[in-house]
Amino acid sequence: MINRYVSPTELRRLISTLLVVVGFIALAALFGFIVLPGLRFQAHTAQESPVVAVQGDTGWLDPTDTPITAKHVLPPIDPKTVLTPNPELMARGKALYGQTCAPCHGIGGKGDGPAGKGLTPAPRNFTVKAGWRNGTRLEDVYRTLDEGLKGSSMVSYNFLSKKDRMALAHVVQSLGAFDHGINDPKAIAGLEKLFAGAGEVIPNRIPLRLAVDRLVREFQAAPGLKDRDASPILQEAVLDPTRAAQTLAGIPGWQTSEQVLAKALLPGLPANGFAPAVAGYSPARWKELRTGLLGR
Repeated sequence: MINRYVSPTELRRLISTLLVVVGFIALAALFGFIVLPGLRFQAHTAQESPVVAVQGDTGWLDPTDTPITAKHVLPPIDPKTVLTPNPELMARGKALYGQTCAPCHGIGGKGDGPAGKGLTPAPRNFTVKAGWRNGTRLEDVYRTLDEGLKGSSMVSYNFLSKKDRMALAHVVQSLGAFDHGINDPKAIAGLEKLFAGAGEVIPNRIPLRLAVDRLVREFQAAPGLKDRDASPILQEAVLDPTRAAQTLAGIPGWQTSEQVLAKALLPGLPANGFAPAVAGYSPARWKELRTGLLGR
């Protein structure tokens, strides 16, 4: 019957087109039933992207793990580049916030970070205006970052450069949609002078773990005065053999001169382990004491 209306060639073309349409519909249905549910599940279960660690101008952002750096000076900064937020400054501030502030204050600044649970007082909620101890203006937030807050877990962020602290101040303000108040012209002028003045001096730095290791090695118990009981001068002069040995370990060159020994011991009597009686020793007696200590 259909041959009356279309030719065999047109019929084959129509059938081919129909097969293409049916195939497309089948693929779309397969995508809807199999792929889309998986994408929806992934969207609902995706974890927050990890914070990319950044490095502060003064060293590694974590002050306990700063690399060994020699004392240096950061150049002055044009106040216009830091007192007004700009994309570059905000991008850096957000990276710093995510690594140093978000653990307590939360990604959104609501004071709900995992590390802030149980803290008294609780971490500040940056999204509400009430309760800011130093105020909400730019100069107030910078002051908090610079000095910290006594009686709270908010420590000073002076391990970061002034520019990094200002970047954080802008980000903290951006988390609250409320009016942060009109800046104090005198305070802003002070900040302008701070940034445009002399360069920022960065002191020598070593990682905390390295400092602790050196302190441990320095204060390890020194060898005791083993021959104290066999030496009359040591029995008289030494009150605490262990403390006295530790004291001697911290006096460079005492073995070479009784004058060096006396100068180092006298100010610390008797807390340094030596008896107050040594303060009245004659030069000959100091020489005898040094000889006795050398034979320990």
